Amino acid sequence: MNFIIESPKFQIIELAELKRHLRIEHDYEDEYLNKNIEMATSILENYIERPILKKKYKYLVYCNDNKRPYKIELPVRDVNLILSVKQKSLRGICKRITFSVDMDRDRTFILINEAKYPIEIKYSAGLIERPAEVPGDLRYAILQIAKNIYSCNNEDILASDCIKNIVDKYRRVTIN
Repeated sequence: MNFIIESPKFQIIELAELKRHLRIEHDYEDEYLNKNIEMATSILENYIERPILKKKYKYLVYCNDNKRPYKIELPVRDVNLILSVKQKSLRGICKRITFSVDMDRDRTFILINEAKYPIEIKYSAGLIERPAEVPGDLRYAILQIAKNIYSCNNEDILASDCIKNIVDKYRRVTIN
């Protein structure tokens, strides 16, 4: 199970920027528009298979087989830092365990020699630290996806050639 334990306190796209993009001047949909920004960002991150802004994660793994060493693949790409690897006992006591990190292209693996109980791995992952550093093409893609959500358009915006050409360079796997 993978959980986000700390997200950036800010969004990539500000509400005012989306409202300008949609040519909206009223305030009564602001909460809904903020949700659109969150959804659009999440859709784009799923599509490019990585978080855009750096986030901290906690990953729980249950090691019950007898294979040694354990090779645990972290589910998020672009891992920046392993914060801790702990073994949790049935009584809730955490014990730090020795580990090593193996990188295979863009995948990150944690190697440990022994484990009986759930393993808790805390790590940081993401492309960019601050929203101001997000490339303009990713910002535009988020705006277009949010626009698509707002207009209740059934068109798959990520399938359009325009958006696909913009964001495919950020994907790890390109599907033609």
